[in-house]
Amino acid sequence: MQDNWFVKDKKGKERTGILMKLAENEHSRYEFEVWFEYTRLAMNDIKEGTMLAVPNYATTWDETHYSIIEVTSLKPIHYAIGENPTGFPGFLMEAAKNAAQDWTGQDDEPTEDTTTIQCTAIPTNLELLECKNARTFQAEENIPMVGTMVRILDTEPTQQVVNRSIDTQTEKDYIFGGGTFIRDEKVTVFIRVEEFLRLHFGIFGFTGVGKSNLLSTYIAQLLQSKIPVKIVLFDLMGEYMGLLVDLLNKYPLERAQVIALGERTLPGPVVSYLKNERNAPTSEQASEYLNRITLLPSDLQKQKLKMQYALEKLLQERKIKIFSYVENLTIWYLFYDWKSNKLCPLSYKRRLKTELQAKRKEIIKLVLKASLKKTRDYENQLDYKTILLSKDLGADLLKALEIELDKPENKEFKEGKDFEGVMGQIQIAIPHLDQITPASISMNEILSDLNDDEDNTKSSLYVITAHDPDEIRKFAATLGEELYEARRRSGVVRPLSSFIFDEADEFIPQDATGTQEDSKKIIRTLARRGRKFGLGIGIATQRIRYLDTNIMGQPHTYMVSKLPQVSDRVKVAEAFGIPEDMFRQTFKFKPGNWLIMSHDATGLKAIPVPIQVDNANRRISQYLESLRVEEPKRTEKVMVEPSNLFDI
Repeated sequence: MQDNWFVKDKKGKERTGILMKLAENEHSRYEFEVWFEYTRLAMNDIKEGTMLAVPNYATTWDETHYSIIEVTSLKPIHYAIGENPTGFPGFLMEAAKNAAQDWTGQDDEPTEDTTTIQCTAIPTNLELLECKNARTFQAEENIPMVGTMVRILDTEPTQQVVNRSIDTQTEKDYIFGGGTFIRDEKVTVFIRVEEFLRLHFGIFGFTGVGKSNLLSTYIAQLLQSKIPVKIVLFDLMGEYMGLLVDLLNKYPLERAQVIALGERTLPGPVVSYLKNERNAPTSEQASEYLNRITLLPSDLQKQKLKMQYALEKLLQERKIKIFSYVENLTIWYLFYDWKSNKLCPLSYKRRLKTELQAKRKEIIKLVLKASLKKTRDYENQLDYKTILLSKDLGADLLKALEIELDKPENKEFKEGKDFEGVMGQIQIAIPHLDQITPASISMNEILSDLNDDEDNTKSSLYVITAHDPDEIRKFAATLGEELYEARRRSGVVRPLSSFIFDEADEFIPQDATGTQEDSKKIIRTLARRGRKFGLGIGIATQRIRYLDTNIMGQPHTYMVSKLPQVSDRVKVAEAFGIPEDMFRQTFKFKPGNWLIMSHDATGLKAIPVPIQVDNANRRISQYLESLRVEEPKRTEKVMVEPSNLFDI
């Protein structure tokens, strides 16, 4: 039988402890207390996440059943000091001095009975069955026996435990490495792509723990999967163009884009360059302005110049698009979507008697028939949500509306100004529809790609950014609703698509008003019913207590780091169904350390596992270094005044 199942000390002796206590716990069923003899090296072998094996009551004379339990917290205890020293100060201080010698004097051989390592652990619901010359893992058959010897699982069995339900060979094309075990970096924790995205995920941690870094790393991993995935990231703070610049430059134009909602989102020279305006700046000059507003972590600040080269490539390849609502007006939005069409005056939405409502619908039908018959067979089923307003169509609509409203029988509608709003929108839009620039992108183009399941290898990444939070929330609501409805009507479930919301408290607050209510509504729909159609959500925030409780309880996978506020920890614990004490280990986490727990995506169901995630800054830094031999081509310079930064 292999002898590398349990951790040993320097002399080859198994490092063991004793199960001292078993208590019931409403969240994890049981909570255990395990004591180990203290040595300095033992403190390095036993950490949060360490897997322990302890005999349980299913053990027989020819079989040993070891319950596998996971350490959630530990602390070294010295009997002379205790956990809360009280008493005569002189005695306590002298005891503390002696204790310090005991800590440092016991390297790998315990020599003092006054020192112990006390661990708290929870069950994993697995057991290790040892019989004859074989050891296998299976579902736990009974509870551990108090007073029995506890062993520490080594690397290989730990790998089997944390990835218990994942067959890394047959599922290799459908999983990604979520990180390495904090205690043992040789152990990789794998995550199923589909369950992670389709069943939703949440990332929760305080400022500085690396939420954005984690998202960048996971998006890179997901896009490399054999499963085609569509990632739509709503970037409220405008930081992901830099954190994903390597991926945006790696994938073809139609599969990787930054979408700016309105021209004011970008510096004026950048807009001028993208629209090919007369006297537009060069790509080098435009990238300089873009580089100024690109947020970078401190680790990448020294590569700011190389970041400009990367941004210049984005500009030259036209991977930064400008979304304009004027250029994306649809027939449906103009004539039927009265609730969303906030530009229409109240008179357009006024209540009418039933017979007048029917007559107004008839007017719209006649107007559309007269306007669309030039290019379409009106008798066919038309999807007005996909018909964009053009300059010619706008002129035809205005003419048809005037003809209908001039009829005597429609006097009521002309005097009531029922169509004044829609006519005003068309008149405003027409001058902007003279020429669709290379910088433009339509809602239909985005939806077409998100619903494209013909190419089984085609993944996409969209980073949505805006100068106005209301605009990004409104866009999320519109895109989400149209994508969901399109899939619901057609029964499409592929490709797998995920809407990821950074600063999620701005999209799904508990008390929502205005555009927050719009974004919250569609996110709630996707969270509850999107999985049936291959649509998932991801939420990341540090302000957990402000989130809508119903939505927060939907994700099946949580990534949690430091949460100083008790109210935040309580809300996460209640949403996932684990004890709040489980988060004690996160207080010691460094940036990049996360507690991952999942009902479906990981191999260990609903059991928190502490992991270290790859640093995205290293990936981006390596990419920027490669630009030394791949700098963008320069063009003739045109002077642009810095004062015109947002005016062009």
